[in-house]
Amino acid sequence: MSSTNNIAFTAPINPLGVTPVLTPEQIWNGLLLKIRSAETFVPAAIQSTKVVNEFVDPSTGNSVVVREVLFRETQKTVQETVTAFETTRVEFVQPDGSKISNVVSAGAGDELYMTYVFEWRHPDVSKEELRALYEKEKKMSQMAVEGTIKVLRQLVQEKKL
Repeated sequence: MSSTNNIAFTAPINPLGVTPVLTPEQIWNGLLLKIRSAETFVPAAIQSTKVVNEFVDPSTGNSVVVREVLFRETQKTVQETVTAFETTRVEFVQPDGSKISNVVSAGAGDELYMTYVFEWRHPDVSKEELRALYEKEKKMSQMAVEGTIKVLRQLVQEKKL
């Protein structure tokens, strides 16, 4: 039996009064950095990132990076295929079919938002285990979005983006 948790979380990138205000270019450059250095953005979860291969998908023109990510808690390395859909979305696909999308979108008043969409696959877990994983992954999704925005702002303040 295969089970999936689908979770999404959205946060404003430039809430009123928060500085510096991040530009779309800075945000995109930050997401491109995140592909190559995930530990910069989620150091509690990811220990290291190693780019294995990179190419341009000839059918779409999208940049694709194959990377190995070492997860801190499990000490397991997972190979992910990451596609950058310039300038709005980065999609991470894991070998088990789990997918994570980082999406930058504009609201009605040109506000910028960051949404992470998670499709976590959990083969062979019970409904109770799946519910427990859902609660953990829901909290993690909020921390991931808010943490990424915080790191982007910090990198801009340090003039690294």
